[in-house]
Amino acid sequence: MKARLIRFLFALHRWSGVVLGLLMLLWCLSGFVLIWSPYPSTTPGDRDYRVEGLAPIALPEQIALPEIPSDATLSTARVEMLAARPVITLAWQAGEDGGRDLFDLSTAQKIEEVGEAEALAVAKTYGARHSIAGEPSIKAKKERDEFSVGMLGGPFWHVGLNDPEATTLYISSKTGDVRQRTTSSLRFWTWMGAIPHWLYFSELRKDGKLWGNVIIYTSLAGCFLTVLGLFVGIRQFRRRHSTGRLASPYHGAKFWHHMLGLGFGVLVLTWTFSGFTSMQPWGWLESNDETGEAVGRLSGEPVTWDKARPALEAQFASLRGGQRDVALIGFSQSEGEPNFLWRLADGSRERFGPDGASAPFDDAARNRAAKLLAGEGATPKVDLMTLGDEYYYPGASSSDLPILRVTVPEARGTRFYLDPVSGDVRFAADPGARDFRWWHMAPHRLDFFASPLREIVVFLLMLGVTAVCGLGAWMGLKKLARGGKLDGQPLD
Repeated sequence: MKARLIRFLFALHRWSGVVLGLLMLLWCLSGFVLIWSPYPSTTPGDRDYRVEGLAPIALPEQIALPEIPSDATLSTARVEMLAARPVITLAWQAGEDGGRDLFDLSTAQKIEEVGEAEALAVAKTYGARHSIAGEPSIKAKKERDEFSVGMLGGPFWHVGLNDPEATTLYISSKTGDVRQRTTSSLRFWTWMGAIPHWLYFSELRKDGKLWGNVIIYTSLAGCFLTVLGLFVGIRQFRRRHSTGRLASPYHGAKFWHHMLGLGFGVLVLTWTFSGFTSMQPWGWLESNDETGEAVGRLSGEPVTWDKARPALEAQFASLRGGQRDVALIGFSQSEGEPNFLWRLADGSRERFGPDGASAPFDDAARNRAAKLLAGEGATPKVDLMTLGDEYYYPGASSSDLPILRVTVPEARGTRFYLDPVSGDVRFAADPGARDFRWWHMAPHRLDFFASPLREIVVFLLMLGVTAVCGLGAWMGLKKLARGGKLDGQPLD
């Protein structure tokens, strides 16, 4: 009975390797690319290419704000230029009505669609402000592809800037936003790296639930294959009767797969399992309700249109009276009151209150925000962080520095990271987020220490892991070529 079970497990490892070997090799090879070439973004590092590409706001003589229900609550209000005309984007909700709409500030008319001519004008302004030489042209209009899948605002105008780097902008036909920016080099390396590594194929990714399940269950299958491989490898590493030394019974590719598997198998399992945890399966590693309640205390009751409208008018009056080039005015709120973050063309930012006057997020405001986040009876610790810590650091999804850190010991040590200019919460390291750091980020990226040393170590380790998976895939293909016939290697 025991011998049959062992033979079954050996065969199961071989056949599961045939099925999964190529996929795991694909993950390894694309992982090499991801070390140096991440998925393209309009906000790489601490830059915001989209805002940098906006022309300064030029208000019309008569500003016309849209007519939406006075009791509608706002989640977004953003003023900027759409090519040559000033516009406002509003995300609002009033009972069952609502939407995310774009309005012309000269006429208050809703802009149903950003047309081809306006998309070209947006791209031309963007190119000029980024000093990209070339005359924009429309390449296509698509709902999604591998570089825009999952993004809101589609379909997107694909506008080529016809520059030496073959830059393509993805401009939303709903809002006129530049949602994606790629170059020929980025597109090539993304197809070699992020897309196959994350299985970011548009036809699969458009169904988020299906894509998530594919990632979860293929990762679990990879873990199962690796555990079986470790079992087989350890059991077959026996003492030879002739020499009395531990040795492998295999030769050729099987020998190297056996030896490298023993050396790198645990790392293969670590990377595969941490890839599984990246999906936060079945609610595991997600943030808790207490974090949302804390952020809710800081933001307060939703701001209604009848309160936001005069506050916007005050921003316009202040903008007219100043001499600064402002690229964007964005809405946020604190304790139920509207605030606005002005983003200037030179990259600087300034916070304004509902009266249109400068309202810096000063020490008093920071201490008040910390108390609201902590709640009654708690004693938060506030500090301005100029270097990253173990949960908020360069390379993480949220890592702009400096950052205001609010630590609440009474909330299981939850840390809130606040934008030091706007006061908005950028990231919250609650128990779920901290577990995600150690179950996914740390083992998958090995980001315990800074580059380039980390990159060198990861590269060398990945060579060993890739060799294990590559040899396994090669033997699986040979097995298929033999029609599935076993090679007769000993089990005992």
